Amino acid sequence: MDDRVVLKIYYYGQILLQTYEGVQFVCENPLDVVIPFTLSFEELKGVICEKIGTQRCRRISCILYRYPLPVFGGFVQFQTKYVMDEASMQEMFSMYMENRHRISCIELYIEFEQSEADRNIELEDYNSESEDEFESNYEIVGPGEDEEAAVGAMNADVAEVANALANPHPFQEPSFMRSLDLGAVHAPEFPQYMNTAPPVVADGEFTVGMEFSSREAVIKAMKDYTIRRGVDYRVYESEPTTFYAKCIEYGNGCDWLIRITKMQKKYCWEIRRYNGSHTCTRSTISQDHSKLDSKTVAEAIKPLVEVDPSIKVKSVIADIQSKFNYTISYRKAWLAKQQAVESIFGSWEASYEALPIWFEAMCHKEPSAVVHFETMPAYQGDDLVPDIRVLHKVFWSYYPCIRAFRHCKPVVQVDVTHLYEKYKGCLLVAVSQDGNNNIVPIHDHK
Repeated sequence: MDDRVVLKIYYYGQILLQTYEGVQFVCENPLDVVIPFTLSFEELKGVICEKIGTQRCRRISCILYRYPLPVFGGFVQFQTKYVMDEASMQEMFSMYMENRHRISCIELYIEFEQSEADRNIELEDYNSESEDEFESNYEIVGPGEDEEAAVGAMNADVAEVANALANPHPFQEPSFMRSLDLGAVHAPEFPQYMNTAPPVVADGEFTVGMEFSSREAVIKAMKDYTIRRGVDYRVYESEPTTFYAKCIEYGNGCDWLIRITKMQKKYCWEIRRYNGSHTCTRSTISQDHSKLDSKTVAEAIKPLVEVDPSIKVKSVIADIQSKFNYTISYRKAWLAKQQAVESIFGSWEASYEALPIWFEAMCHKEPSAVVHFETMPAYQGDDLVPDIRVLHKVFWSYYPCIRAFRHCKPVVQVDVTHLYEKYKGCLLVAVSQDGNNNIVPIHDHK
């Protein structure tokens, strides 16, 4: 047996708690270190500090081990454990040996104690009055970006991770953390510069100085204006800080143009140049519009899809016709509906990937439940795709239903619902009847 093991060391990075595979460690430059199993815990910490090799590595305050937890159907979710002493380190080695067929190395996340010099540096940075430094620090998550995604990607402090994973040795949080306003996490960072409502376009026209909260709001307003006016534009400049467009008939009797710029200090987009309304007319009459694309249609029909995900494509076409006075194609309406469904409810692939987690949660709440997965290998053409399995079938039932079947009539009725969307299949439900002709579900099968 090999008496050495590879450690992958993560430090000064992030711990992502909710990924498709559970907990995940990330950092800019993870290190690979080979150590013998005979290494002591103190020697392990010394090797880690030596390999990272920065002056900040004075003392390790926390070591987290990422280990696989098998769930249903051969799927694996990763959790974390503390490595605090010799015993927990040996437990880590034992878990690794049991899962060597699943993982090739031991992944560790290292947190270091903060020195007085580091705290002084942070205070100096915090008290800095440099305007340039202030802008660069806060431009990362501007009002034009997805705030929910930004919060989700935030660095997770190791202590917070420990609490989330119910560590038996929790740290003592500072007093100020006991009075945090968690609702303020989703509030705008600079509310005085945020346009929470879309700008009002007086008389249907833009004006110089009009502000927008984001680049997406700019493009949406441009498309809406163009569609309702029955005109069109061509983009001449589309940069992270500038949007410049002209009428497609510019130079042929129409001088319409618009330039919108991102104002760094105001944290918004502002119209800097505008030549007034269009003076052209469309040369041809069309039932559709080039700017009324499937993405725009998807945003418009989201309220309908949220209420009825099975809404007919013809109903989508009729709704868009009533809103924009254009009759879009069947294909565009179908694509828009799929985009709206995925935006609201998630993709088909993500839903299937979440099944093991949902069944694990069900069995956690109801330990007597019975679940059985069967998966198949995935192929791309004739080539086997590694590390991917395809759901074949899944069976589940509950202990009360299993026991109730003993007292039912000796009759089993099976009903089936066929799936007609992207992934074909069927849902089977087996039921029976008790002495009073009441239906008793026995099991479900996919």
